[in-house]
Amino acid sequence: MNNLTKVVLSILMDVLGCAFQFGFQTGVLANTRKILVAVFELPESSIYTSVMVSGLPIGGIFGGLLAGIIADKIGRKKCILANNIGVIVGAILMAVAYDRYSFIIGRVIIGFSCGVATGIGPLYLAEIAPSEIRGAIGVLNQLTITIGIFLAFVFSLDSVILDDSSDFRDNPRWNIYFAIPLLFSLAQMCLIPFCPESPNWIFLNQGQEGQAKNILIRLRGSVESAEEEIRLMKEHVKPSVTTVKELFTTPHLLLGLAIGIGLQGAQQFSGAVAIFNYAPDIFKSSGVKSTDIATATTGLLLIVITLVSVPLMDRMGRRTLMILGQSFMAGSFLLLFVSQSCFTNTSWACGGGWTGYLSITGIFIFIIFFAIGPGSIPWLIVGDIFPDEARGKASSVCVGANWISQLMVTLFYEKLSVALHANIFLLFFGLVVFFLVLTVLFVPETKQKPVSTILAEMKEQARACPPLAINRH
Repeated sequence: MNNLTKVVLSILMDVLGCAFQFGFQTGVLANTRKILVAVFELPESSIYTSVMVSGLPIGGIFGGLLAGIIADKIGRKKCILANNIGVIVGAILMAVAYDRYSFIIGRVIIGFSCGVATGIGPLYLAEIAPSEIRGAIGVLNQLTITIGIFLAFVFSLDSVILDDSSDFRDNPRWNIYFAIPLLFSLAQMCLIPFCPESPNWIFLNQGQEGQAKNILIRLRGSVESAEEEIRLMKEHVKPSVTTVKELFTTPHLLLGLAIGIGLQGAQQFSGAVAIFNYAPDIFKSSGVKSTDIATATTGLLLIVITLVSVPLMDRMGRRTLMILGQSFMAGSFLLLFVSQSCFTNTSWACGGGWTGYLSITGIFIFIIFFAIGPGSIPWLIVGDIFPDEARGKASSVCVGANWISQLMVTLFYEKLSVALHANIFLLFFGLVVFFLVLTVLFVPETKQKPVSTILAEMKEQARACPPLAINRH
């Protein structure tokens, strides 16, 4: 097996069982909540429906926080392999759920696995990918997430998941739908024996330079490239893994944590989870008639734009794309506010067929610029700004922050939507603008910079007061 095949196989294994599972679970309830409400005899907008949606981030918080610790302890490959246990158990519980409680337990368990996946998946990719395609590989991870969301939307359309039965309990299609993750878990387990362990982990955590070099030779295809990477590891990596205390007391690492946590908050408080989980409801509230088509098109657009963004990552830069994305996302929420206000608020007296088109335009603008910016940039920058010896634990903290942010949005969105109506989009507008200001002030550019340069700049930024990145741009 040549080096290119080895790299491609490793990437495929990673994204199928990590990024795809996360994406599929993100969109899995968008169209199926009404089925679960009927099957489990739940009132609309009950605490149980909120907890069903929130079960994913509830489990994800713990999985995300533990991912780096587990990966540092047993290795990246074993962590990925063991993580499939949670996917299998969770998917089976959701597929055969006989009541609301068994479904929620399954959702929390698979959420734990998704939390681990969001931590270990990008970490493994970053450590096996050549530096020149690091940005593109990071976007590939996000692309696979979007494919998972899209397939979750498509497979749960009424025309696909419903039959002629008037009783959802007599319709086995929804059970099969929730079992789909088992297929991708099986695919990952079949591929993982053919994939190498992370050479970074072998060198740093195991102290086996020779084995790490051999893995790099198989991945890079040349002894020279492998020796250069080993040399860089020796030059810039400490002889031991960073402790939790060092992570929170070393100035440039603490600054990196603050930036990483802020970027994860920017991703989740942007309202993306609400858009993906409640897209059909948002379209319906703005007068869109064909909500199935609009929702499926939303998922497809997310894939296309993520593909388009691949060459932009290392051309325009992470920071630039993040700022661009947040700026247009703020504008999209104003469009959604106007469209829903005009359709539902009789005192505005401006409703009409145009509100549906404006709502679709607003969501499509959001999707385009979320994919370009906050959808993928936070994961890339977190991988860039930490040295190898700190990346595992730092990634866990940042991933945990991501899941906590997601939990807050999913847990309270439905209640806030009922209480605020169209004004909820003004809330998201304010949050996006807030995080946009933080990005402009503090987030550094890492485009095509070697680790040594990024670390030097982070240390310089940490010594400044306040530690502004804007001074260097």
